[in-house]
Amino acid sequence: MEQIISTITDNAEQTKELAGELAKSISLPAIFAITGQLGAGKTQFVKGLGRGLELDEREICSASFIVIAEYGQSPSLIHIDAYRLEEPGELIDIGWDEIIEARDAIIAIEWPEKIASIMPKNRIDVNIEIIDENRRKIIVTKSGV
Repeated sequence: MEQIISTITDNAEQTKELAGELAKSISLPAIFAITGQLGAGKTQFVKGLGRGLELDEREICSASFIVIAEYGQSPSLIHIDAYRLEEPGELIDIGWDEIIEARDAIIAIEWPEKIASIMPKNRIDVNIEIIDENRRKIIVTKSGV
């Protein structure tokens, strides 16, 4: 595991800026596994990834109720929120195998621990920790390299 970034952001805008810069600097396809407690800013991070792909971040919202949302085309942002899944097979049933084969996309997965058994080894892990109401500690590492 190779650490890429360890930083503290002071607000949601800085979290989005950080994610946007990451999205611009990585080669596609890329899978982001984003962990953190409720309210930590996982969806804000995903909005920033969309910003980095020049997508309208206002269209990006929590995928909790729909599980999978896709934004843009070539490149696209595939946003998965596994929070409501009971087991990884549920994601397999709705197209996981096709999703991870996407070549021109960032795949951002919130609550990846819910689907740990099917997560690819080659990914970028993002852990967001709440420091206080606005500040977040964000650690980004590469796995499987």
